[in-house]
Amino acid sequence: MIEETVTSGLELNDILNGIKKLEMVEIVLDKSQGDEPQKIFESINSTGLELSLADLIRNYLLMDDLNQDELYENYWSVIEKNVGYRNLGDFVINFLNSQISKSVNDKNAYRLFKEHCEENNLSHEDVLKNLKRTSKYYGAFIGETQFYSNEISDYLRAFYTIKQTTVLPFLFRVFNDYEDGNIDEVTLCKVLDYLLTYLVRITACEINKNLSKFMKSMYDRFFDGSYDNYYKKFVIFLNDLRANNRMPTDSEFEEALIHKSLYKKPICKFVLSVIENSTKEHIDITNLTIEHILPQKENAIVWKKEVGDNYNRVYEIYLHTLGNLTITGHNSELGTKSFTDKKNIICENSKANVLNKEVLSAERWDESSILNRAKVLSNILIDKFNYVEMHSDISETNELSFSVNSGIDFSNTKPEGFSFVGEYTKVASWADLLTKFISLVYDLDTEMLSDLAASDYSIPNADRTYISNDERKLRKAKQVDNSGIFFETNLSSNNIISFIKDLLSKMNLDIDDFSFSLSKAPFDIDDENTWSEGMLPVAKLFYNLVEDLISKSKITTAEIEKLKTKEYTKSLFKATDYPAFADNVTDNMGNSSHKRYRAKELHFNDKDIYVSTQFFESDREAVISWYKEHLN
Repeated sequence: MIEETVTSGLELNDILNGIKKLEMVEIVLDKSQGDEPQKIFESINSTGLELSLADLIRNYLLMDDLNQDELYENYWSVIEKNVGYRNLGDFVINFLNSQISKSVNDKNAYRLFKEHCEENNLSHEDVLKNLKRTSKYYGAFIGETQFYSNEISDYLRAFYTIKQTTVLPFLFRVFNDYEDGNIDEVTLCKVLDYLLTYLVRITACEINKNLSKFMKSMYDRFFDGSYDNYYKKFVIFLNDLRANNRMPTDSEFEEALIHKSLYKKPICKFVLSVIENSTKEHIDITNLTIEHILPQKENAIVWKKEVGDNYNRVYEIYLHTLGNLTITGHNSELGTKSFTDKKNIICENSKANVLNKEVLSAERWDESSILNRAKVLSNILIDKFNYVEMHSDISETNELSFSVNSGIDFSNTKPEGFSFVGEYTKVASWADLLTKFISLVYDLDTEMLSDLAASDYSIPNADRTYISNDERKLRKAKQVDNSGIFFETNLSSNNIISFIKDLLSKMNLDIDDFSFSLSKAPFDIDDENTWSEGMLPVAKLFYNLVEDLISKSKITTAEIEKLKTKEYTKSLFKATDYPAFADNVTDNMGNSSHKRYRAKELHFNDKDIYVSTQFFESDREAVISWYKEHLN
């Protein structure tokens, strides 16, 4: 080192003078006097150069243990090897996100890590054991280590390639189930495959843009404590999601692939590689780049002639879509060359046979050619990222999802829960919903909420304060996490919805980032607006309409008996496979454990009848028409 320094031009005296400026400080601790090494270390560290999160965690776990050398060798050094030193901080954050409900970031990670350990009375060795185990999954995810089969590794590499680190808290818990022997490799790979399908589809369709919280809560939402039918339960969970979290259908996926921009999405090169490698002959695309057939430079005169009079519209709509993209090692050569020249270069040099088949067969490159190719390629992706037709036996639940823009009067309703930036939270009342929502807002944007409180915030057109630092300005104040910020809870359901809507706007979030569900939907037999899609599931609507017909004596014994048969029911409501009525709640269960009839019976001529839950959206109009015919 001294030799290198001298070579660089410095004199030995310079080095000596530098050494003389060094100061050694010895701090002697006496535990008998209550000295705590970790607290003293943190105090000293706060006055100097800030240590990394990984350094803080390591010192917290090792400093105060008598066997710290052993802990370091058996655990920490292995963790560091598995994930790589530069990734330790990110690893710890993702690990903690899989353990606690609060959102973890660079700023709060160390505090939350200590709280997690202390609140759960975890020994440092127990924590290190868990970190060591989880580091194996993380290392495999980022490609630092090869612990698993090629198939598992390929799935993990895919998640990493499309930059979906948000899945890690969920993956950590699924891999725990695998490592514990609760699920086998086949099940694990099937779960990974459908998770990848979900991520590719929602990214293409621009659905569920706030995945972090959703992924944190997903394991607890799908896993019911039993490992039986693990994959099936996972698929059903994703397929039964609604609103902004939903699994896109084949038609939605196809529409997005054909018409939405793909070029700047993290899945772009990945899905192009999937298309190309959909046959037995695979190529390595690592060093290949994405090429636009219709070039990005808008002023290419030759291309305006190629595309035709609607060049500007085609350029605007289709430039970055699937139909106009390929992969090549000759991007610079292709540039803005004519379509004929591009075809010749691709034909002579490109190894991408699947992607370029429609390009090479096209006589010209215009809107029709782009759309035709997009259709062909999208079908390959639909097959690869296959939608599994699997839903809960009870096709419709009582969970009814609404947005803050529904425009419905929610008086006399009771909320069941809400979804906010991907995380679902159950609630007991409207006041409880508001309280839990405000708490999440505080975690996401403390500064914004503090500013609103300082200004005695009120929603537009309201005549009183909604958020303040002075609780005396509120009728029924509640404090946010001992922050000194108070908010009004004495509000109607409709005012709470307006309150939430305005806060979403203040945070620059989309309306779709928040939705809520009701345990009981607003229904008025005299208001057909409450019969519509999005308000009430068809099965529940049918129940309500039958109840009304019975009360008005508008339905006969003969018809009720006929509706206890599958044949007659299906002649009226084509999508259903079960009789509309039954004599017992357990009828027509077959080998399933799920009941197909509502537990709440209806009374007709001193007999109980049970109404089917097996109705589908496509039969809504048929149900309404059937009801109205009885009133005439």
